[in-house]
Amino acid sequence: MTATAEQLRNRLVDELTGHGWLTEEWRPAFTTVPRHAFLSRFFRQTPDRSRYEAVAAGAPGALELIYSNSVLPTQLDGDDARWEASRRDGPIDGVPTCSSTQPALMAIMLHALDVADGHRVLEIGTGTGYNAALLAHRLGSPLVTTVDIDAGLVERARTALTAVGYAPTVAATDGAAGYPGNAPYDRVIATCAVPAVPRSWLGQTRPGGVILTNLHREIGGGLLLRLTVDETGAGSGHPLDDYGSFMPLRSCPTPQTSALVRTASQATGDTHETHLPGPLSDDGEAWTALVALMLPDVARLDIDRPDGPVQWLVHPDGSWAYHHTPTRTVEQGGPRRLWTEVEDLHSRWTAHGKPGRPQIGVTLTAAGQQVWLNNPTEIIG
Repeated sequence: MTATAEQLRNRLVDELTGHGWLTEEWRPAFTTVPRHAFLSRFFRQTPDRSRYEAVAAGAPGALELIYSNSVLPTQLDGDDARWEASRRDGPIDGVPTCSSTQPALMAIMLHALDVADGHRVLEIGTGTGYNAALLAHRLGSPLVTTVDIDAGLVERARTALTAVGYAPTVAATDGAAGYPGNAPYDRVIATCAVPAVPRSWLGQTRPGGVILTNLHREIGGGLLLRLTVDETGAGSGHPLDDYGSFMPLRSCPTPQTSALVRTASQATGDTHETHLPGPLSDDGEAWTALVALMLPDVARLDIDRPDGPVQWLVHPDGSWAYHHTPTRTVEQGGPRRLWTEVEDLHSRWTAHGKPGRPQIGVTLTAAGQQVWLNNPTEIIG
């Protein structure tokens, strides 16, 4: 017998709760809000994960996918017509530009947001509208504002929200500017990644309020940063212990890593044997989060070759490093020695007792960013 949407939703809620991702505070919202109402169409990857195929909500197996703990892309290349093209022609190439976030990650972030009754919340990145519905269920629609730069996504999200009984403020605007019309906010949550926390978010958050966002880093790190804003408008906090990664905010450009590597591969530099235990990994380890914070504009590219894996680090200023993993040999050149900087960060992290992510601190002021380990007096950059 085929399971109903309610049965599948309850099964997902039990799974999220059993793993400790979903707290009792947020269980009623996840139990009540129908995810399928926000996923009338989406993509799934082909078995070899190389392309995407269109899935309509009524297709066989679609409901089971919707109520799985999975990320479900809903748009490729910023073009809604790509879904129709895939439905007509079969699997297609593309880069996801909108998705319904993995429910476990949504639950983790909503718990970390630490909302209370009466809190006013701004969400950056409306997407499907599902996360806004969860917030509206918990706080009430008048206290929730959600924005997205894509007017088509916004209109579909507004329609879906209305259909299930929620009416938050939904606006088509660049999330980098926040939404001053309903400010100040007690909480700001971004379901997209930014290279740096915009000053507008800090300025639109009440003293004592919280900003939770993913910092986009081409080097990896999966940084979910939680900041508390003080009376001066500065923000201070820590990365969450949990790894998280979102699509970049569309108005924030990202490095063209492959082009930088092509340029660097024609250069020669200094060579040495690294003392690091292995290549940089995007694995959620605390020290890789530290590297991501301290080297924000450095990109990483991993390549499998017949003679073993290699790793490139590149920077737009022309700095580069090439790590041949099997021989632990590093060649680097350009204005900076990127791999040496990584080695230095590992040594400093080790000297401080290898603190975990919650012990890595970040303070943002008008003057810039400070990173510290264990306590704010131990500033390392």
